[in-house]
Amino acid sequence: MRRGRRPARTEPDPNPASAAAASPGADPLYALHPKALWAYLKTQPASFWLICFYLFLEYVRPQSIYDALVGPPWALICVILTVVAFLVLEGGQIRPRTPADAMLAVFTVIVVASSVFAWKPEASYAKLQDYFSWVLIYLLISSIVTTERRFLVFLLSFLLYSFKMSQHGTRSWAEDGFIFRDWGTTGAPGWFQNSGEFGVQMCVFLPMVIFFITALSQHWGKVTRMLMWAMAVTAVTGIVASSSRGAILGLAAVALWMLLKSRYRARALVGTVVLTLFVLYILPPEQKARLDSMGEDQTSVSRKDYWKHGREIMAENPVMGIGYANWPDWYEANYGFRALPHNIFIQAGAEMGYTGLLGLAGLIGATLVVNRKTRKIAKTLPGAGGNRFLHDSAHGLDGAMIGFLASGMFVTVLYYPFFWINLALTVALHNATLDAERRARLTAPQRKSGDAEPAPVPLLMPGPALRRGGGW
Repeated sequence: MRRGRRPARTEPDPNPASAAAASPGADPLYALHPKALWAYLKTQPASFWLICFYLFLEYVRPQSIYDALVGPPWALICVILTVVAFLVLEGGQIRPRTPADAMLAVFTVIVVASSVFAWKPEASYAKLQDYFSWVLIYLLISSIVTTERRFLVFLLSFLLYSFKMSQHGTRSWAEDGFIFRDWGTTGAPGWFQNSGEFGVQMCVFLPMVIFFITALSQHWGKVTRMLMWAMAVTAVTGIVASSSRGAILGLAAVALWMLLKSRYRARALVGTVVLTLFVLYILPPEQKARLDSMGEDQTSVSRKDYWKHGREIMAENPVMGIGYANWPDWYEANYGFRALPHNIFIQAGAEMGYTGLLGLAGLIGATLVVNRKTRKIAKTLPGAGGNRFLHDSAHGLDGAMIGFLASGMFVTVLYYPFFWINLALTVALHNATLDAERRARLTAPQRKSGDAEPAPVPLLMPGPALRRGGGW
């Protein structure tokens, strides 16, 4: 150990004997009892508390809701404190070690290069902070959330914050009598204020909570099961309430993906039919008419024009595009008004050329590859069929990516939290799975020798992962 450097906090193995409602040998946190969660949180270092609080600021956004909190850049302050706590006070380290880390480095080089050679470099430089903020958040999350228990608590907080949005959207729609509203349902001011972005978040939220339920519901009581299923129901209702056709297509993509992935096709097919009937039942007639006219109405025609122009930009600037964050200014200079590409792939390709489009595809592919590796390792861990929570969480993150990609085909949200938080959670889950594998390997000889309780394995907390309208 280096002189003068405080060792990182260690996390002992969970004590299976304290599991109240869980099955024998299961982690007591699986039951999601508030007292157990609070007892665990009290053992965690400041960096973990701060990164969880950052997630609260970004998704719940009290600083944008309550006048008394308006002003200071709370998210930025929280991130700075997290960096200081993790790197300085706790001696944490950033250790990239997955294909996603490598692809993020490549994509970052592409973003910087496209900025240097941009049509208007000053526009790129003004927005580089937004991109690098997500890189920093990714590094912090993937470096701090490195054990199964931390990932469980962090993922639960993400689901609860998303539930805050989904229940509010459902309740506000119900108060209006479930009528069609062309402005849709919105979230808190910031990233999710627009109904389209709110719908994207619901498409990300839904598969994550579904697989959270499949992994842990056997450890819960009736009230907890009802709460978690309420999350899923309000996520679906929120998608319909958003009046976003892209979100509806995202929901369809998630449902189809889950049907194809399921090992229990008959059960999954029944669930898909029930979901379809539920959506059709609550879908307002005006929304059905909008779906029927998709591709022919004025909104669709405008977006097809933007996509056509984006493809033309890629053809004319195939290597580096017109430059990162240059679309609004370029479009106004060439067409006389400001507009957005309304498609994450057009956004990447037009601004960073085919190089940027390939870089984005590489990040998506790396996400899926890392989740596949996570599932493969999770199957080998102790337990009936392996560690189901880690295994199913990887499926949930895949589903969230599918929901984002499908609904993101119609909105300009490449540099919103959806993709980058999912990427960070993917790597954090993989690191937590590697940690579980290491613990299992190191304690295996003790279990074979007949020890009733394996000794805790001290492990250094490794170290890696900001914003626009909902940011600093």
